[in-house]
Amino acid sequence: DERELKRQRRKQSNRESARRSRLRKQAECEELAQRVESLTMENMSLRQELEQAMEERNKLAAENAALLVSSLTLFYLD
Repeated sequence: DERELKRQRRKQSNRESARRSRLRKQAECEELAQRVESLTMENMSLRQELEQAMEERNKLAAENAALLVSSLTLFYLD
Protein backbone atom coordinates (compact mmCIF):
# COMPACT_ATOMS: atom_id res chain seq x y z
CA ASP A 1 0.00 0.00 0.00
CA GLU A 2 1.00 3.65 -0.51
CA ARG A 3 1.71 4.43 3.16
CA GLU A 4 3.97 1.40 3.51
CA LEU A 5 5.87 2.42 0.39
CA LYS A 6 6.34 5.97 1.74
CA ARG A 7 7.49 4.54 5.05
CA GLN A 8 10.03 2.30 3.31
CA ARG A 9 11.32 5.21 1.23
CA ARG A 10 11.63 7.39 4.32
CA LYS A 11 13.48 4.58 6.12
CA GLN A 12 15.87 4.19 3.21
CA SER A 13 16.36 7.94 3.00
CA ASN A 14 17.13 8.07 6.73
CA ARG A 15 19.65 5.23 6.36
CA GLU A 16 21.40 7.07 3.53
CA SER A 17 21.41 10.30 5.52
CA ALA A 18 22.89 8.50 8.54
CA ARG A 19 25.53 6.87 6.31
CA ARG A 20 26.52 10.24 4.83
CA SER A 21 26.65 11.73 8.31
CA ARG A 22 28.96 8.93 9.51
CA LEU A 23 31.21 9.42 6.49
CA ARG A 24 31.38 13.18 7.09
CA LYS A 25 32.19 12.62 10.75
CA GLN A 26 34.90 10.09 9.86
CA ALA A 27 36.44 12.46 7.30
CA GLU A 28 36.38 15.29 9.84
CA CYS A 29 38.03 13.06 12.44
CA GLU A 30 40.79 12.07 9.99
CA GLU A 31 41.33 15.71 9.04
CA LEU A 32 41.62 16.68 12.71
CA ALA A 33 44.10 13.86 13.34
CA GLN A 34 46.25 15.13 10.46
CA ARG A 35 46.02 18.67 11.84
CA VAL A 36 47.10 17.47 15.29
CA GLU A 37 50.08 15.68 13.75
CA SER A 38 51.01 18.74 11.68
CA LEU A 39 50.72 21.11 14.65
CA THR A 40 52.72 18.73 16.84
CA MET A 41 55.55 18.74 14.30
CA GLU A 42 55.39 22.53 14.00
CA ASN A 43 55.45 22.85 17.79
CA MET A 44 58.56 20.66 18.02
CA SER A 45 60.27 22.71 15.34
CA LEU A 46 59.41 25.99 17.07
CA ARG A 47 60.68 24.65 20.40
CA GLN A 48 64.01 23.79 18.77
CA GLU A 49 64.19 27.26 17.23
CA LEU A 50 63.43 28.82 20.60
CA GLU A 51 66.10 26.73 22.31
CA GLN A 52 68.69 27.78 19.70
CA ALA A 53 67.69 31.44 20.01
CA MET A 54 67.98 31.28 23.81
CA GLU A 55 71.42 29.67 23.56
CA GLU A 56 72.52 32.40 21.15
CA ARG A 57 71.13 35.08 23.47
CA ASN A 58 72.99 33.60 26.44
CA LYS A 59 76.20 33.43 24.41
CA LEU A 60 75.83 37.05 23.31
CA ALA A 61 75.00 38.19 26.86
CA ALA A 62 78.17 36.51 28.15
CA GLU A 63 80.19 38.05 25.32
CA ASN A 64 78.67 41.45 26.08
CA ALA A 65 79.52 41.12 29.78
CA ALA A 66 83.11 40.17 28.92
CA LEU A 67 83.43 43.17 26.59
CA LEU A 68 82.00 45.45 29.26
CA VAL A 69 84.53 44.21 31.82
CA SER A 70 87.28 44.60 29.25
CA SER A 71 86.27 48.16 28.37
CA LEU A 72 85.92 49.15 32.04
CA THR A 73 89.34 47.68 32.76
CA LEU A 74 90.87 49.69 29.92
CA PHE A 75 89.04 52.83 31.04
CA TYR A 76 90.28 52.60 34.61
CA LEU A 77 93.82 51.67 33.60
CA ASP A 78 94.16 54.85 31.55
